Amino acid sequence: MSKASQKTPSKTAPDIPSAYWHYLLTHGKRPASVYAFTHEIEMEEADFYAHAASFSSLEARYWKNTIEETITVLESDEDYSGYAPDQKLLAFFYTYFSHIQKHRSRLVEFFPRPGCYQSLKPMRATFVEYTKDIITQGLEDGSIADRKKLTEKYPQLLFEQFRSIIEFYRKDHSEEFQDTDAFIEKSVRFGADVARSGTLDSAFDLGRFLLRRFTLNES
Repeated sequence: MSKASQKTPSKTAPDIPSAYWHYLLTHGKRPASVYAFTHEIEMEEADFYAHAASFSSLEARYWKNTIEETITVLESDEDYSGYAPDQKLLAFFYTYFSHIQKHRSRLVEFFPRPGCYQSLKPMRATFVEYTKDIITQGLEDGSIADRKKLTEKYPQLLFEQFRSIIEFYRKDHSEEFQDTDAFIEKSVRFGADVARSGTLDSAFDLGRFLLRRFTLNES
């Protein structure tokens, strides 16, 4: 068979996400269309649609997977099941940011901004479902006060806490992201104190930390 008659093999589905993220990070924006994207990477358009319905769904699946992969790592640790609720949440945050650091540029450049929540829905649903068990454990052991209707909102509030940590991490330029580690520890302690209703000390500690960091950034 001559070279002229040979056809470049189509990329398989598992190659699509990495090719798409490579495009985003090298072009700084989404492709103009699915056709333009698949043409550039020498793949049939139908192969893309066999894997994802749109660029948004491809991104949404990635953010959701970062949660699922973190949970898998945690549950593979035989000690994890014996952790207190706040320790489980702390372990989740530390593990998540350690894991996401492999592709930090994706989070920094393309994590959905406020008002662009469609790509976050699967991620949020997975996180909320995960934290429901943590809340239940806390209610049973007394580390979380039952505030009736407000208690039902705890998983959603934890997701907003999670998003605030992500935004902090995106802008963190400290050595080995030590400020993010400190923010995680202080915000989890603050959240645990709020859940137990004794918030004064941890609120002061968190506020002092944020004030110090913002002051340094402005100097």
